[in-house]
Amino acid sequence: MKKILLVVLLSLSAISFGRRTTSAEFQYLLTTESAKNWEKTITDIIQAEAFIEDWYGDDDVILFLRRSGIMKEKDFQFLSSLTDKEEYEILGSDYNAFVKLVDKYRKKVPRTFSLKNENIKNPNALVRQIIVEASAGGFNNPSSQIKAVASPKDWNDLIALSRVRTFSNKETKALRKVLNNVMKNDGFFNEEAWYNREVSSRTTKLSELNSGIVGKDERNNINAKAMYLAYPEYLSQIDRWGK
Repeated sequence: MKKILLVVLLSLSAISFGRRTTSAEFQYLLTTESAKNWEKTITDIIQAEAFIEDWYGDDDVILFLRRSGIMKEKDFQFLSSLTDKEEYEILGSDYNAFVKLVDKYRKKVPRTFSLKNENIKNPNALVRQIIVEASAGGFNNPSSQIKAVASPKDWNDLIALSRVRTFSNKETKALRKVLNNVMKNDGFFNEEAWYNREVSSRTTKLSELNSGIVGKDERNNINAKAMYLAYPEYLSQIDRWGK
């Protein structure tokens, strides 16, 4: 049985996602058994490396890879053929091809989420809710957090957009731009504000991620997930957002 020796644990992956230059052969104890059981192997690796589950759609990993086009049909057919082989038959080129595919998927899965126009399902209702909630006073909430961290220009743009009765692509683009700017801000996600909106395991996970040391891209992703949780009725699921 061909073995590839381990290993660096993934404790630093939350700080440096998207910069994986080390091959899987140095990060995981992969064997010909790993190749034969490729579905479980790839699923376990992608889930272990994902900063947030939305990298793979919080879904079946193999289905996501195929649906997104990251796993090509010819690759799927090749991997499926490994299941039908005995371990001693998975040698040389087949094994090396398996490892290369694992590396390919690891490099392609990391994402930095940003809104596109089509991700905002009801821009008129969304911006009005933001303005009303932010101006109501009382408990801190996601809308008040937007007001707190938005630049004066961005906030004034939101006020102006809240007065628009019918949104064109131009107005939706303006709203999208402001919200994407907000998601880059370190201070946007505040645990108390989101707990006032929703006490759930999803918010708890965000709070745990937020308590660690994160980089610019990770911060954006925490804030993007927070934005979606704050306004799920107006935004499409985060795994459908742009990179």
